[in-house]
Parts: sequence; C-alpha cells; structure tokens
Amino acid sequence: MTRKMNDKRYSRYKQKEILAQKLSISFHPEDNDRLTYEQAYKIAEDFARKFFWSKGYEVLFAVHTDTAHTHVHFLVSNCNVKDGKSFRRGPTELKEMCRYFGEQCRDYGLTHSYRDSYYVKDKDRERQNFAEYQMKKRDKLSFREEIKVLLRNAMNRPENMTLQDVIEYAKKYYLLDVRLRGNTISYALKYRTDKKGKPMAVRGSRLGARFTVAGITEYLKKREKSRLEYERIKADIEQESGRYDDYAEWNIADEKKNTGIDTAGQVQKESDNKEDISIYEGFDRFCEKENIRDDEEEVFYGAAFDEFNREWQGIASEEQTEPTSHKEEQEIPPDYTKMSIQERVRQLPPPTEDTSQEFEAYKNRMGYDAAKMKSIRYKMSVYDEFLEELEARKKYHGTKAYGRQSTRKRDRGER
Repeated sequence: MTRKMNDKRYSRYKQKEILAQKLSISFHPEDNDRLTYEQAYKIAEDFARKFFWSKGYEVLFAVHTDTAHTHVHFLVSNCNVKDGKSFRRGPTELKEMCRYFGEQCRDYGLTHSYRDSYYVKDKDRERQNFAEYQMKKRDKLSFREEIKVLLRNAMNRPENMTLQDVIEYAKKYYLLDVRLRGNTISYALKYRTDKKGKPMAVRGSRLGARFTVAGITEYLKKREKSRLEYERIKADIEQESGRYDDYAEWNIADEKKNTGIDTAGQVQKESDNKEDISIYEGFDRFCEKENIRDDEEEVFYGAAFDEFNREWQGIASEEQTEPTSHKEEQEIPPDYTKMSIQERVRQLPPPTEDTSQEFEAYKNRMGYDAAKMKSIRYKMSVYDEFLEELEARKKYHGTKAYGRQSTRKRDRGER
C-alpha cells in the first residue's frame, strides 16, 4: 500500500523488485546473564525509532533469545512514507549505527557487546565489476583477473624486493606491458585484444588498492617484515631447543663427578639430601609433577617459575618449618593497590563461579567505595580492570588443575 501511494511498482511476481532491506544487531554471549528480553526489546525499539521510523521508513523487528547470543532482526521498507524515496545506508550511516548501538550497550552495562572499532570500509578489497562477477560464476577468467594472478605471483617471488623488480619480472616472464608514470601504473596483456585489435589495458587503481604503486610498495614492506620476524622466531626456537639437547652432556658431567674425575672449569657441588641435577632439568621435573603446560609463556616466565625457584632454593621448606604463632604475629594485610596483576594472582585464592561476588571482593581490596563507583564510566573502567585480573587468576590457578601432561619428557624420548 505504501508503494502504491507513492507510485512505486509492486508485484509479487516480479522478484527483482527490492521491497525491503534487512539489518541486524547482536549482543555478545557473555552478556546473556545480565541482559533480559525486555532490555533487548527496548534497545531494538529505540534503535528502530531513531534510524528508520523517524526518517519515514516503516520497520518490523524481532528479538531472538533462543540462540547462543541474543540478536535482533530488522526488516526496513524500501519506500519512504513521505516522499517514496528508497532506503539507503552507506559507510557513514553504518558507522553512526554502530556508535549508537555501542552507547546503548554501555548504558546497560553490556561491556562485552561494546566495540571500540566501528564500521570501516575494507580498503584492501579487490574491485570486481559486473562482467567479472558473471565470468567468475561461469568459472571463466577475465583479463583483469588474469592480470591480478600474474601480479600476485610476481609480488610473492622472494627475489623481487622493490616495485621495479616486480615490474621487470612481470615484463620478462609474463609478457605484461607495464607503464609507470609517477604514482600511476597501468597493465596490458599483449595477447589479449579488444574488437579493434588493441591490447586490453587497465589501471592499477581499477584492479584494487593492492595493485597500485603504493599498494605494491606497502605489500613488499610487509612481506619483508614478516620474513625477518620468521627468521628471528626460527633462530629463537633453535637456540631454545639447543638448551634441552644438552641433557646428555650434563649427564656425562654428572657421571664424571660421581666417579671422582675432575674436569676443567667445573665447580664441584655437594647437595644435602637432593639430587645433583641442573636447574633446567629440575624445572622440567617440577612441571611434570605439577602437571603444568609448557606452551604458555606467562606460565614459563611467570608465577610457575617463581614457585619452582623458591622450592629449588629451599625457601619454601624454610617457611614451612617456621612456627605458626610466629608467622601469625608478623602477618600484615597485603596492599593489593601497589601490586601488579601477576603479584596479586599469586596471593589470591582460586576464583569462584560467582562473578558478582568476586567483583565485590575486588572493589573491597582495591579501595573502590560507593562514592567512587557513582560514575557509570568510572564503573565500567573498574569492571574492565576486574575482568583482566579474573582472567589472570583463572589462567594461573587453572593451569595445575586442567593442564596437560608436559611434553618435554616425551620430546626427549623421541629424540
């Protein structure tokens, strides 16, 4: 009826007519426990009123709570009630919608559903016209797609380090006619001609941002950076693996010590009631005993290694032999505000499943009283800090309970 009143065509037999546009908003699954159906409906209603109904477009929306994440579907009429204009939404409108939805989530305390990054157009996306789309559907390669394939191959060759290297390689091996004038570059295939017999050419900007002068230069820089990073990681892995391969040499040195053979540069150590092993092998045994995974850097370099070091130096055993009454006299409530997250998680007990109770305990030990928590923005920042500490506690205390068997012993056996 709205389309007829505005002299717009409508027929259910003409399926190409765009009668409505579909949009949706969704909430993060971790916000389901604090989001009710009424709240989701209110957010959707405000959203529909601001962006559709207030601008003259009829809208139908539905709130779904029967999935892992609550979400809302909008069906927006493609015909304006007042002037009959079609519904349009571009990058500017989508960015505005994302920002408004994020503000709604923050007002309701839905911290996981709020995003700092709004809608941005994909600048690296390769352009494709209608003719190329149709040829792709028929599994045929257009001349533009053929040029893209050849250029990708030339850009990925290890020996091509600069833009000029890519151009020379494409000319020599792929017979591409490349013309470079300042920041403008164009490509042509000599064996691909139009109806007049001229080679078919296209500018790099028509192929996509990746095939322009700036795009190729930037891609080569990223590729070189990735290569250097790979070489650095590879060298670090070889260096670390070399340390574990020295177990055999350490065992030989131990045998020489036990048999009385003195070796140059070695200091003889006597240990009381403890095996004479290296600190590296001692840490491996500690990980196997405590069932600690060895694929987490924060475990290897963090609290687990500190705990092992205390045990290795005999500090833990000395503390255990202290009289209980003497320890209680010296106990002072720790000041958590002056500690880092890693220091706090080593002293705090394993977290419970009650997030609300844990949040209240966090506010008490960090000194956040009711007066400070009045501002909603301040409250959200405090809650974000609490979540960061909670995740660190779960990772630290969950390592021993749920960690997999250490793989170092198995790896040594395979070697």
